[in-house]
Amino acid sequence: MQSSFMLSSAAGSTSALCRSFSTGGQRPIFVAATKQHVGKTTTSLALMAGLQKRFPKVGFIKPVGQQHVTVHSETLGKEIRVDKDICLLKEQFHLDHIDYRHMSPVIIPRGYTKDYIDGKISHEEQLKDIEHAYEKVSEASDVVLMEGTGHCAVGSVVGVNNAQVAGMLGASMILIANGGLGSAFDELELNRVLCEKYNVPIAGVVINKVIPSKYDQTKHYMSKAFQDSWGIPLLGCIPDRPFLGCPALADLERLFKTELVSGQKHRFRHYSVDDMNLITTSLTRFLENIRTKHPRTLYVCHVTRDDIILGFMAEFQRNRRDDERPFEASLLVCGRKGKYQMADEVRDMFEGLDGAPVMVVEYSTHQAMNMIHNFTPKLNIDDKNRVRKAVEHYEPYIDFDLLLERTS
Repeated sequence: MQSSFMLSSAAGSTSALCRSFSTGGQRPIFVAATKQHVGKTTTSLALMAGLQKRFPKVGFIKPVGQQHVTVHSETLGKEIRVDKDICLLKEQFHLDHIDYRHMSPVIIPRGYTKDYIDGKISHEEQLKDIEHAYEKVSEASDVVLMEGTGHCAVGSVVGVNNAQVAGMLGASMILIANGGLGSAFDELELNRVLCEKYNVPIAGVVINKVIPSKYDQTKHYMSKAFQDSWGIPLLGCIPDRPFLGCPALADLERLFKTELVSGQKHRFRHYSVDDMNLITTSLTRFLENIRTKHPRTLYVCHVTRDDIILGFMAEFQRNRRDDERPFEASLLVCGRKGKYQMADEVRDMFEGLDGAPVMVVEYSTHQAMNMIHNFTPKLNIDDKNRVRKAVEHYEPYIDFDLLLERTS
């Protein structure tokens, strides 16, 4: 049974579906998740890497995006806005055969939803933009990978949710969820039902961030549950790798809207939240700590602790002079805006200090540490090491032969 959405755009859907089979019978592949922060973009990176090994030209589209950046479109000869993940995929995989203008047809910035409800944005124009973008990318590619925004229902308020778009373009869906049995299955069921409503075939499921000690158990029972209940295979079961969730100092710069005052060359050094250490002790105890603890520790202190700040700088210089173990610690200096600030004399001492990463933020130590604990770093093209490690970790666990069989 067709939905009202599919009926309203029957002509466009039919033409798009025909196009999807024009390149060797390979359907486009649409990736959606059960919720935020489950590794959808990381999975898309691994899928792109694997598909490029099997097809000469792989296209990529994010039909509906939210967080956007400005890029230069070669075909338009001007700056345009695209979803931030588009830059990551296009630059990482050198997708030179397609232009930015066709990779991110609909962007939903702040205020967009209200304008849509007020009738200032045309539903039909959105659909035409998405179909036109898909057509251009499909014509230039042997297979097209598409990434949704969040779960399958995201975008419903403006009439372009992930399941609707996948159905309109004749795509097969890959659903992404985090490890766990009952909760993951329940979340997947909600998304599966929506795919069913819009006649979207589900190629399979990828389960991410599985606790390594429960990997075999999770893989066995998830595979059995999906096959027995839905007739859908498990395409991938990815063990957790904590490093991929560790923020780099560059991530913290974005989180706190600030910049390192020294040690800029270490912006892409990553720190485990478990190795974050709030300094409330004396300078002597702090120096003992920094010399004996895990070398890559993120220390946090209040801006009034001039002794700790100067001690950190001095320890860096001593370590470099004596050529001891690598100095990989960093210091986060905290003080609420308008109430505390670093003394000018102390700040001046950072001038010319090459190597010791220090960041000053306008939050209390409690606020700053809570923000870091609740923060989920996202992959970006600047952090090439993390992107490379993400692809290397995920790709081997995905069954590409089964995926292509299910999407042909």
